[in-house]
Amino acid sequence: MMKTPSIRETIFALATPPGRSALAVIRVSGLLAAGVPELFGAPSLLPRQTQRRWLKDKDGNLIDDVMMITFVGPHSATGEDVTEIHCHGSPAVVEDILNHLAAVSGFRLAEAGEFTRRALDNNKTDITAAEGLADLIEANTSLQRVQAAAQMAGSLRRPVENWRKEIISCLSELEASIDFTDEDLPVTLEKQVRNRIQTIHDEMKGGLANFYKGQIIRTGLSIVLAGPVNAGKSTLLNLLARRPAAIVSAMPGTTRDSIEVGLEIAGVSVAVKDTAGWRQTNDHIEKEGIERAKQAAADADILVVVVDGSQPSWSEDMDEIVTWGSQTHLILVNKSDMGIVTNDKRHTADWASEETVLSISAKDGSGLSEFEARLGEIIQDLNRTSSSITLTRVRHQQAVRQAVEHLEASLNLSLANQAELVAEEFRSATSALSRILGHVDIEDVLDHIFSNFCIGK
Repeated sequence: MMKTPSIRETIFALATPPGRSALAVIRVSGLLAAGVPELFGAPSLLPRQTQRRWLKDKDGNLIDDVMMITFVGPHSATGEDVTEIHCHGSPAVVEDILNHLAAVSGFRLAEAGEFTRRALDNNKTDITAAEGLADLIEANTSLQRVQAAAQMAGSLRRPVENWRKEIISCLSELEASIDFTDEDLPVTLEKQVRNRIQTIHDEMKGGLANFYKGQIIRTGLSIVLAGPVNAGKSTLLNLLARRPAAIVSAMPGTTRDSIEVGLEIAGVSVAVKDTAGWRQTNDHIEKEGIERAKQAAADADILVVVVDGSQPSWSEDMDEIVTWGSQTHLILVNKSDMGIVTNDKRHTADWASEETVLSISAKDGSGLSEFEARLGEIIQDLNRTSSSITLTRVRHQQAVRQAVEHLEASLNLSLANQAELVAEEFRSATSALSRILGHVDIEDVLDHIFSNFCIGK
């Protein structure tokens, strides 16, 4: 675990990926950062101006022709003095600069995430923005990028902070009614407070209802292909992947363990998993594969049941497999090139419809575009939300859920007769929301009271 950084330590690190490149950026932050040019025998820098410098080693040999810029704290990304060295991306150049800095007393190599940690400690960012930055670095799809960038810009912090401030405002009025009964407080205080708390409560519930959206954009969706042996699941996987990811054979039981490929569908990162085919068997290894297939189907976000439409029993096979897992199902009646035995949906389960049952030929690709389009529609439906807030992590969800529970408890109490208990629920709700932002300030309520009530007489 990273130790709390000391303000006496000046840290440095390569800020661009390692390896050979045209350019590389080395960042330095701390009390000694402004003096970096002089360490390399170069003139000092004017703040916030990019300037060209030649860097030299301790023997006076030239290291590189670089561009440098310095920022004076607290007007920098970390809140400390910061200097950036934009050098050529030769591994030898980067190594020489880093080694030169490491040899200077008071400098050390930064730990993972320490620049952002210092920015957090110096109130230049908050935890949600730091999480957004981490997600942006890891983004593989445009939706992930958009969501992460929005969180960095405050799409989560702003509504949470607004909820927190509104609850604190209600709490301050309630505290005044308890502690300063000689003040002229509105007779409609209870109704006003209840209406405000109810509004916050409903907004939070909306955010919780759409938590799944933020999760699937951030972490992706799992799609599991399940069905009887020789239904064409592996062929379908290869067709979706546009490469031979799975072994295809006419021999039953070829796929005995799950095979997974990563795709992007409707802007969402998707893991498509091929599983062992279902059948009655005495083979111990094959049985284990079928059990794993059932577990994968149970854990899937979307279950795609693949059946062999050229076999009369395809609808019975479908009814068996569909019980394995996800509430979101899509049925593929495969081998349409060989002729579907029947298109009569009366033999299928009651929930089956033209939208959930599609014909396809994994062999020649017919019906693939319709299948991919339907998958895209399902994913877009899972993404759709009218909420103004997107919770992206379980910790966000848990904190908001706790705040909702405390507000619900307060709404079930009488403000007139149980004001102290209502106030305690408000405090607990505020504390829960503060954990999302990474701070809890017990002085906020007193500050609000003093700014809104004349109590100095």
